[in-house]
Amino acid sequence: MTRQKFLSSFKYGFVLAAAALVCWSACCDSPRDGDTITLVAVGQALIKIDPRQSWDEPFGSIRPMIQAADVGFTNFEMAVNGQDNECNVPQDYVLVLGEPRISRKDRPGNTSNPHAVQASVMEFLSSMGFNLMSLANNHIWDLGECGVEATRAAAELYGVTHAGAGRSVEEAVAPAYLKVRGTTIALVAATTSHDERDLLTGEVNGVWTGHQDDWDRNIAAVEEASRQADIVIFYQHFQIDVDEFEGLGDGESTGDGHIKVDDVKKWQEDFAKAVIDAGASVYIGHGHRGFDGIEIYKGRPLLRQLGGFAYQGLNPNIGNYDAHFAWWGLLANMTIRGGSIQSIQMIPLDIDEGGEYVGAYSTEEFLTRRGLAEVATGTLATEILERFRTLSEKYGTEVKISRERAFIDLSNNN
Repeated sequence: MTRQKFLSSFKYGFVLAAAALVCWSACCDSPRDGDTITLVAVGQALIKIDPRQSWDEPFGSIRPMIQAADVGFTNFEMAVNGQDNECNVPQDYVLVLGEPRISRKDRPGNTSNPHAVQASVMEFLSSMGFNLMSLANNHIWDLGECGVEATRAAAELYGVTHAGAGRSVEEAVAPAYLKVRGTTIALVAATTSHDERDLLTGEVNGVWTGHQDDWDRNIAAVEEASRQADIVIFYQHFQIDVDEFEGLGDGESTGDGHIKVDDVKKWQEDFAKAVIDAGASVYIGHGHRGFDGIEIYKGRPLLRQLGGFAYQGLNPNIGNYDAHFAWWGLLANMTIRGGSIQSIQMIPLDIDEGGEYVGAYSTEEFLTRRGLAEVATGTLATEILERFRTLSEKYGTEVKISRERAFIDLSNNN
């Protein structure tokens, strides 16, 4: 059977297979203590081509960790094109190269090089064990309303609970709920990006600086979620061009709709703490390609930047993002008991830059292979974890490192 025929048959048979897997899991899952559940959160996923087309076991060292967890969470940083190219991407468009550029005058959307992926990317992530996703980011609007709806449809088809996008702003901000063995997990998701606010408002939930209505809408959603769920995750895709604020006067707006704030980092900190005050159990941020440390606020973790999990970007150069530590990642494995996060184990990830095989393939083939994470070991694991510990120290967080893992104990803070 050819790869194309295999993928086609897999697509039509997946729903039945998934149902069987759920049944098997419910019957055969090993017992756990009381109401203890595990939540694994990773950096944002930017996957343009189904990795199974290039690799036999993509994410092979990570997949068992996601599948063993009760909840697997990531941010889906793409727009699904839908079946039969329903969002009208030109036939000559090469996705991994972002070429040829597509004028926004010819179609609704966010960029001239849209991340227009096939639904098989959603199915792949679901098959790994990701059952909870944020769809709130700038790239879900790359194909306009068509892409938003196709992405939501793909998530629903493959059993992924999702938040952050909808047919209206009310639907986009609404909490999503996932019930796991008696524990209800809620997700509220928003984007704060350098793309135009007016373009995203409506189908994608956003929080732009200086807009009190954005702030209030999301705080209200967290408060609602905290009344309905045992654990509330607030996710923020935080990606702002700070330089745009330079030279602005008080009350002036950037070209993308943000209103000037004196300190963007402080604004994010204040907002993150506000969502915790409103009832969130954990704040998770993505957007920057590198990771930050962890802060414990009122016994609850703030992860301002969790970094990346997969990055099939446009730039083929090796070393292009070294200053951001973009190829170092973290997986956060959280233990939840009694409605609170008790501990976090941070696992170091090596996001494959492709240095070992650059030049062995065409640029297009190279970009389809690079950017996937595996568990880091040895010296690299130590370097990643030591960086995480140093970054966490500035927030006053104690991090213990042992056997290529970092540990944060929150049990005494609850």
